[in-house]
Amino acid sequence: MKFIPSKYQQAVYNHIENGQGNAVIDAVAGSGKSTTIVEAIKLIPKSKTLLFLAFNKAIVEELKIKIGNLPNVEVRTLHSLGMSALLKSFKFQVDAKKYSQYVNDAIKFGSMKATIELVEEETQTYKQNILKLVDLYRVNLCTDLDSLELVRSKYEIATLDNECEMALNVVKWGLNQVSRIDFTDMIYFPNVKKVVLPQFDYVFIDECQDLSACQRELFLKAIKPDGRFVAVGDERQAIYGFAGADVESFRLLQQLPNTTLLPLSICYRCDSAIIELAKEIVPQIEARDNAPLGLVEQDVKLAQIKDGDMILCRVNAPLVGLCMKYIGEGTRAYVKGRDIGANLINMISKTKRRNINDAIESIHKEGKKITARIMRKSNCSIEEATTDATYQNFLDKVRAIEVLAEGLQYADAVCRRIESIFKDDQKTGICLSSVHKAKGLEANNVFILMKDKFYNKYAMRIDWMAEQEQNLVYVVYMRAKHYLGFIAPNEFTMD
Repeated sequence: MKFIPSKYQQAVYNHIENGQGNAVIDAVAGSGKSTTIVEAIKLIPKSKTLLFLAFNKAIVEELKIKIGNLPNVEVRTLHSLGMSALLKSFKFQVDAKKYSQYVNDAIKFGSMKATIELVEEETQTYKQNILKLVDLYRVNLCTDLDSLELVRSKYEIATLDNECEMALNVVKWGLNQVSRIDFTDMIYFPNVKKVVLPQFDYVFIDECQDLSACQRELFLKAIKPDGRFVAVGDERQAIYGFAGADVESFRLLQQLPNTTLLPLSICYRCDSAIIELAKEIVPQIEARDNAPLGLVEQDVKLAQIKDGDMILCRVNAPLVGLCMKYIGEGTRAYVKGRDIGANLINMISKTKRRNINDAIESIHKEGKKITARIMRKSNCSIEEATTDATYQNFLDKVRAIEVLAEGLQYADAVCRRIESIFKDDQKTGICLSSVHKAKGLEANNVFILMKDKFYNKYAMRIDWMAEQEQNLVYVVYMRAKHYLGFIAPNEFTMD
């Protein structure tokens, strides 16, 4: 079937063929951006070099197949781009533990220490804070201690003492250690070292709303002085601010000189009833021509959910509890996110307790320290501290472990249960997922569990966090193709 572009797609193609300068494409969820990108790439003259930057290897391989054998086109991840440039300047090995090993050794042998006395468990937090700040310094392209302090404040990292100063020292050390690099170095070093980066006539990039400052600058460095870029994204699907993405990324690209904003406003994924609900957050979104009505339903029963359906929740503990219920009833179900399970196992393993109840008690003690640090840092009450996003995230994990531990005595048995429930590649059964893990997925029927868990009260007091909380709701709605159901509150509760 011949591809017939929409009026929005045609405007993109006209800009590329006949216009000048850059383009930022505001693509609503389900707007056929992959098709738009592939057709746009085919319009570029064969005499011009083109680089397409994708966020992961799977998208790279998928696009290579769709684009075909075009000799003037390269498809890479940002990390691959950075690494290829570094290989021309240095001989190195990739070492994911480069910084963690250095910090471990420095604390162990006393060359890195706090100015106050820390107990053993606080030392672990001190170390974790330093490593978080080392990453945030690099992805945010900080330049000094003051800029790192701003980042620490933005991400609500409750430091114990001098972690910012120590992190700055670690970054300076890392810059001189070019024989080993970690994954963040791959995109950081090309921004701060004399590295020759290949440049292209055209650079396309996807998911531009989720770029960190470091990624954005690396992408811009790959454009020839007289070159053009096409950045595709959806400002309302920006939900990774907590992980270092620059919440202003989409707007900053749009504001660059000689840059045109072009919409892709038609959603081809969702039926019209779901689009009408999404309009409350993204007014410009449109249903496709002749879209079926679809259905949005309140107070849904769990009995309506079938194999192949998707259940989404803001937090993980209820998902784990419901998954356990399904498995106990003989229904195939799994929780999306093997890395989430690995994190829970790590929390249990760090306690070094054989009995799971002892392990959980030890984890709860860490929670009390978290609230104490928040109270000390923010000068707030314990009630306010327990609404903090850092503590709420910790509490969600603890509750998930408590649910998983039901009926088990030993920690290793709980870890095995976690490994059996958290999966990424399962194709059958009911898929239960947090919103962040569901981004990019879709299902005919999507069910929302505990809608009252959206809009975290603490996050709503901070502008950029409040915006991302609303974005999460939009992302949830747009996973559903035909049916979106809100599970009745009395159908499943967490004790």
